[in-house]
Amino acid sequence: MAEAGTSRSGAGKGTAGSPGASPVRTVRPEFTGSAGEYFRIWIVNLFFSLLTLGIYSAWAKVRKKKYFYGCTRLDGETFDYFGRPKAILKGRIVAFLAFVVYAFVGELYPYSRYAFWAVAIVAMPWLVVRALTFNARNSAHRGLRFHFAGTPKGAAGVYIGTLLLAVLSGGLAYPLFVARQKRFVVANHSFGLSALTCELSPGAFFWIYFRSFLIVLLVAVPLSVAATFAVRTVELPESLSWMIWALPALGAYAGYAVAYAYVQARTTNLLWNGTGGPGFRFTSSLSALKLVRLYLGNVIAVACTAGLLIPWAVVRTLKYRYERLEIAVESEVVHEANPSFARVGATGQELGDFFNLDFGL
Repeated sequence: MAEAGTSRSGAGKGTAGSPGASPVRTVRPEFTGSAGEYFRIWIVNLFFSLLTLGIYSAWAKVRKKKYFYGCTRLDGETFDYFGRPKAILKGRIVAFLAFVVYAFVGELYPYSRYAFWAVAIVAMPWLVVRALTFNARNSAHRGLRFHFAGTPKGAAGVYIGTLLLAVLSGGLAYPLFVARQKRFVVANHSFGLSALTCELSPGAFFWIYFRSFLIVLLVAVPLSVAATFAVRTVELPESLSWMIWALPALGAYAGYAVAYAYVQARTTNLLWNGTGGPGFRFTSSLSALKLVRLYLGNVIAVACTAGLLIPWAVVRTLKYRYERLEIAVESEVVHEANPSFARVGATGQELGDFFNLDFGL
């Protein structure tokens, strides 16, 4: 057992022919939960969130996170989540009031919306840092909490500067934004006092997105053209006239789905293969083809069951991601607790969630 305030990783035995050296040990995360267990949590969370007009959603979020953290086992130990429902509820109330003021004042004074968006852009770096800090400091493994050391100034360079460059370049600089955003999130995280490192090549991201664009063209265009030709050569009854636009749209969606799975697989592998820390490094080997089949099966299952198989789809996807992720522990390291933690509110995270902003990976 590691002492309080510390966590030990790695192996202490030397390898043959290399006295005193620590052998590389491979560790894989494991999800010990099941779709059935998560379904019971998910359906109860959904029921009470609807019954209480969203008030219970704060408790639902904590309950869900505690379940997934508690069912994620790494090197024999599970993770812990310490977020408090009341803190999350306060954050959501602030987010809701901000939205009400925006909607109400925007209706009375339409031009005021520009002022609201200006304030939102200026506040975004602070929201990003608060959201990531709240989540990190309420997450722990082996008794040690994680930490996020990013600053609003650093976040502004990524979420305002690079994003603006992506917009002005007509999307050509978007891969640069994704690379810098992922590096900002990962490289500013630490396990106690053990900081993570993350080296990413923007050029590699550019080629991933360029290939995904080609995938959309190669898949979506032929399918959409074929579907359009098929529906126009057949005389459809009035009740099926919707198929004239639905089938071509389905072909376009199929192209997007394949490209999305490809981007997810390649960018995730690139991210984790460039990430490490004191005495350990990550390796990810997701298959784009496997993700395509996985996502397709999930969409069909969820659609055919009116959403009831969402928990099954979530658990199924998570288990595959864990199966393809491994950590090479190269040396024995004692990770120490960060003594400078201060309590952080959930306002930033909940404002991001309320306005559907993704600050993470």
